Amino acid sequence: MDSRIIGTWALVATEWKRADGRHANPFGAGAVGILMYDAAGNMSAQVMRAGRPTVPDDQPAGIDTAMASAVPGYIGYFGAYHVDEAAGIVTHQVAGAAFPAWAGRDVPRRYRIDGDTLVLMDSVVAADGVAVEASTTWRRMG
Repeated sequence: MDSRIIGTWALVATEWKRADGRHANPFGAGAVGILMYDAAGNMSAQVMRAGRPTVPDDQPAGIDTAMASAVPGYIGYFGAYHVDEAAGIVTHQVAGAAFPAWAGRDVPRRYRIDGDTLVLMDSVVAADGVAVEASTTWRRMG
């Protein structure tokens, strides 16, 4: 277990480097997020795009309206985790997630820690079939 990962981390940046040469930031500039790992093996991750639509406090909104505005630009999940330090992989064992397909799945991420910076990386295929190297960069809080 790499104990350096334990703690609370604030989102610095997200980036997708596409094999076709284009780069993207899936949550846009100004995104916010928090990632927590505790010593007992529990984790939680939340990332939110800045500038998501809101429903004013003085405007009544039903649950359907509130949920429809909550989902775009937000990802959150929680569960357990384990670290394979030799392989440089942290695996999130997702118990619950905003993406229903993630619940009950193991989500492995390559990781690198340099001082107070944590980078999680994954190789994925975008909806248009292009290979993507995705990364999130976090800075230790406190």
